[in-house]
Amino acid sequence: MFTNADAQSQALPLVHALFREAHWRSGSRMAAYDTVAGQIDRSPNWVRKLIGRRADAVVEMRDWLNISAAYDRLCAKLESVAEHEEARAAALEEILHEAGTAGEALVERQAPPAGRGTRARRSPGTRVAAAALDPRATARGVRSAEAVSRG
Repeated sequence: MFTNADAQSQALPLVHALFREAHWRSGSRMAAYDTVAGQIDRSPNWVRKLIGRRADAVVEMRDWLNISAAYDRLCAKLESVAEHEEARAAALEEILHEAGTAGEALVERQAPPAGRGTRARRSPGTRVAAAALDPRATARGVRSAEAVSRG
């Protein structure tokens, strides 16, 4: 049988996880309390009391269900992001594999200059590799790999 005491002891780590993620995203503890409170349908003050382990923050079954559902949504979101990143990494690996010997030649052109203290001009291959591997290259104003290749 699942009691209120069980709900209290099991809810705290889940609320902590929700709070840490919200704090990381917002950068503000108070905004994180507000976010978590909205997710679990309680007040920010109640969330602060629960995280502070105050006795007057009692987790009822309704609260446990809301906390559990919010935590499940967070986990699903993180798994989705991880799958997306894995697919992106696999696509990049495939691009590198297709490049074959061209990729090896690119690495050779990127070797640092032999002279010490001299600032040698970077070869175009360095910019192409950086732009090809950085999906945000155009968003930051860096020229794309195609534009660099064309000159």
